[in-house]
Amino acid sequence: MSRILLFGSYAPSLVLFRAPLLKALVAAGHEVIASAPDEDPSIPDAMKALGVDWQPIDFERNRVQPIQDLLFVRRLRAHLRAISPDRLICYTIKPNIYGGWAAAAEDIPSAAMVTGLGTLFMNPGIKCTIAKRMLRRACRHHDRVFFQNRDDRDDLVKAGVVEDISKIVMTAGSGVDLRSFPQQSLPDRPVFLMLARLLESKGVREYLEAARVLKRRCPDVVIRLGGMEDPGSGGIPLSEIQASVDAGDVEYLGHVGDVKKALGECSIYVLPSWHEGTPRSVLEAMSSGRPIITTDARGCRETVEDGVNGLLVPLKDPATLAEAMEFLALDQSRRATMGQAGREMAKNRFDADQVASVMMQALGL
Repeated sequence: MSRILLFGSYAPSLVLFRAPLLKALVAAGHEVIASAPDEDPSIPDAMKALGVDWQPIDFERNRVQPIQDLLFVRRLRAHLRAISPDRLICYTIKPNIYGGWAAAAEDIPSAAMVTGLGTLFMNPGIKCTIAKRMLRRACRHHDRVFFQNRDDRDDLVKAGVVEDISKIVMTAGSGVDLRSFPQQSLPDRPVFLMLARLLESKGVREYLEAARVLKRRCPDVVIRLGGMEDPGSGGIPLSEIQASVDAGDVEYLGHVGDVKKALGECSIYVLPSWHEGTPRSVLEAMSSGRPIITTDARGCRETVEDGVNGLLVPLKDPATLAEAMEFLALDQSRRATMGQAGREMAKNRFDADQVASVMMQALGL
């Protein structure tokens, strides 16, 4: 039995994205501890229900603050000494970087999960260069680096961030819990759904524009958008969403607590994102038996075989997105066939239990 610490930057993601891995580690007899900023009062009970010890550590996850970040590395080292894990598993950018640094200083084996590169790594410039150097230093200590798509892997290898390619392990995203998202019958009418943070890079504006175009052609379709406003850089103001609601183009759901119910009430799932690791919402929609429309972009293209379980559209192209939405809106039979293909793909390729097994085997757990 080993003492394993899972370290992330957003506490709810431990439940939303990491629960299958946490369950698998506990089931294998390991002592599991989870750490992230303490910002959600529901997390302690959720971790307890999973058999996981909750040991929060606070830090600023969105902004780079050199002095505060260096002080955080000192606090993180003390956190590791107090917990004394046999292995550290990190995910998201700051934990991957600073977790690797702290683990190296404390001589603790560590691994990183690259769940997407984000805008920092996607936009060339001095900030991107510095971030790559920081992650390179961390990856020299990490003994495994998990990637969810080939584009992220190839970019970081080409940039020299991951110097030893024997450390690389590919996974099918974070997987999807097939039991939590069973196949559901499709509504007869075309109901579109997009669930995402209200960010420009999620393709929210393209979705709103495509909705405007489609409602003129097919006024009876229902087009829904769920997700909360994001105060960070690239956020879409709620006033912009409200304008589309007032025009009758979309229904805005706000925060969607019951994703399973929302998916059950839609017949086509849409995510026109600019880049992802592997989009979890798409995997949940596939598992639920929904056809997918997403972009031919990193991470997104991993989830769709064009014309089989959905449609791939070009990046930042609302006109083509509207055409794809109209194509499925007018063909109920194709929606059903693609939805069934998506469910089979979720079972065969994206099962979260299989993903957890691959990771544990790679880590010798």
